[in-house]
Amino acid sequence: GVDRYNIPFITLTQDREFTLRELRNIAPERNVGYCAVPQLLTKNAGDFNWAAGELWAMGYDEVNLNLGCPSGTVVAKGKGSGFLGLPEELERFLDTVFDAAPCAVSIKTRLGLREPEEFGPLLALFRRYPLAELIVHPRVQKDMYKNPPRRAYFARALADSPFPVCYNGDLYTVPALEAFQ
Repeated sequence: GVDRYNIPFITLTQDREFTLRELRNIAPERNVGYCAVPQLLTKNAGDFNWAAGELWAMGYDEVNLNLGCPSGTVVAKGKGSGFLGLPEELERFLDTVFDAAPCAVSIKTRLGLREPEEFGPLLALFRRYPLAELIVHPRVQKDMYKNPPRRAYFARALADSPFPVCYNGDLYTVPALEAFQ
């Protein structure tokens, strides 16, 4: 009953090699029978496009850019939700990715780094690109996984986006999912 499964994120390095663990996770034979989408965690567009090319050659038709990870060590490197605090750099990254990506690209995001009001400009940026999907975790990085999700911001993304929008955050039971729907 799951439409798609996002494979645990791959942290790209300048070596442009997948680890053995990553290779096990992305092995096409392990992901037969459902839509599996590898997630990439990087702020280097060249590394992203290299990995997207490798994954496309393995048979994946979509990769996901993880802009949602709130971990302090990830954020300190400007990756995950830390990249949201660097909008000009993120724009250059996305320009480069969408100029050369060999497959569809989706994005998982938070509302911003510190304040939910950061989401308006980020959403405007995302809407400039042909995303396969935008997954919105309606919290900011500093919330981590605390504080209630700000669902009104998700509704804003859902309203006029030219691509599919998916909700992420705190839906653990069927009644909660039904109430959300």
